[in-house]
Amino acid sequence: MKYLLAGLGFISTHVALHLSEVGEDVTVTYKSLNPVKEEYISLLKGKVKVVNVDPLSEEMTKLISQHDIVANFIGEISGGEDKLRLANVEIPSRLARDAFDQNKTFIHLSGATSTGETGVNVKEEAEHCKVSKASTPFEKSKCEGEKEIMRLALEKDGNLAILRPTLVYGRYAAHVQFVTIYKLVKARVVPELGLRMATVNAWTLAKAVHTLGRVSPKSVYLYASECGSVAVSRFFELMSEEVGKGIRLPIPTWLAKAVLPKDIRNLLRYSGTTYDCSAFKEVVGDMKFDEEEIRSNARFLKYLEEKGKLIPT
Repeated sequence: MKYLLAGLGFISTHVALHLSEVGEDVTVTYKSLNPVKEEYISLLKGKVKVVNVDPLSEEMTKLISQHDIVANFIGEISGGEDKLRLANVEIPSRLARDAFDQNKTFIHLSGATSTGETGVNVKEEAEHCKVSKASTPFEKSKCEGEKEIMRLALEKDGNLAILRPTLVYGRYAAHVQFVTIYKLVKARVVPELGLRMATVNAWTLAKAVHTLGRVSPKSVYLYASECGSVAVSRFFELMSEEVGKGIRLPIPTWLAKAVLPKDIRNLLRYSGTTYDCSAFKEVVGDMKFDEEEIRSNARFLKYLEEKGKLIPT
């Protein structure tokens, strides 16, 4: 099978590596590069094809025609409403339309926060994203993108799966959350926080993309979660095992909300929220939090720092 992964980032890098290891033909696209993405290309070199292309171009439409499965990893978590709408609504919708028009399976990576639901064992809605509690521009754009892609799939009888991952971790993560954790640990600070987040391993997402691509699903949407939550403090502890022991410092939740970067603060209201993982488990099998991936992530971030490339992406 030929997989086209739109967007070069830490999640798509894990997906591309996994797909290549199981013998699939993989192409990853990107529009622009930064120092971290250059490292991702180095990781993928000789294993998959990497192509520079505008996702809204005719060249992208042609690439879609040459593949069996299109998986979208293009998205933004911050910025103005126009930027969020372009990345989270307009580009995914265009890719989905092209995929459905050419009878290709489309897999869209959204987010567990797209509906704004909180609580314990949050389930997929009976009617997709019909009643949304999304409150931030990011959440609203993700939900709108999901609804438009679903509308196109139903209109064109397309093969579609929407994955709603929770907090994604993996050895090549360089999102602001993990860079922030690394920098604090490097400063010998190991915060003890009363926060828990639902998590999912990037390698597990890769397995889901592989499986869903092969079964040609019809308008499926599911939370991608490891069936519970993990203490945020555990991420600090695991990274400190690689970087060096630090001072454990109890941090009240109100203080964390005041000092953490905005993109992280917006996630704090989801502390303690868990998601129904039953549908996802049918796709990927049993799951559990993989602590070694966090240690490996610390080593990768240290490597980026040594090369002068430690920037959040």
